[in-house]
Amino acid sequence: MHFTASTLLACFILLGVGGCNTTRSAVMPGALQHVVLVDLEDDAEIAAMRADSDRLLPTIPMVKGYVCGTPVECGRTNVSKDYDLGIVVQFDSVEAYQAYLVHPIHQELVTKWRPHWKRSFIVDFAP
Repeated sequence: MHFTASTLLACFILLGVGGCNTTRSAVMPGALQHVVLVDLEDDAEIAAMRADSDRLLPTIPMVKGYVCGTPVECGRTNVSKDYDLGIVVQFDSVEAYQAYLVHPIHQELVTKWRPHWKRSFIVDFAP
């Protein structure tokens, strides 16, 4: 199985409407969007990775928006659900995003969870 354009589209649609607990805006036009779709080796770890993401990522100062969630069954056969967790993080600029990548809190999350990923699909874009 592999991530497809429809998987990415599903992430944008589903995560843009709902998502994880956050104190920041889920929609921020003009910002850089960092999208991560993760398929974990063990589905029993989904809730723990989601909880860690919710707890850590919104606290990073350069994060302007954050939302995450799991696939939703909407009855559409053309919408992929072949990932376990989707995360969208929003930034004011490329420079802010680059600072986020090396921030100790982001590194803590990546160091803990990347070894548990079966695969991931990551894209960055600006509206």
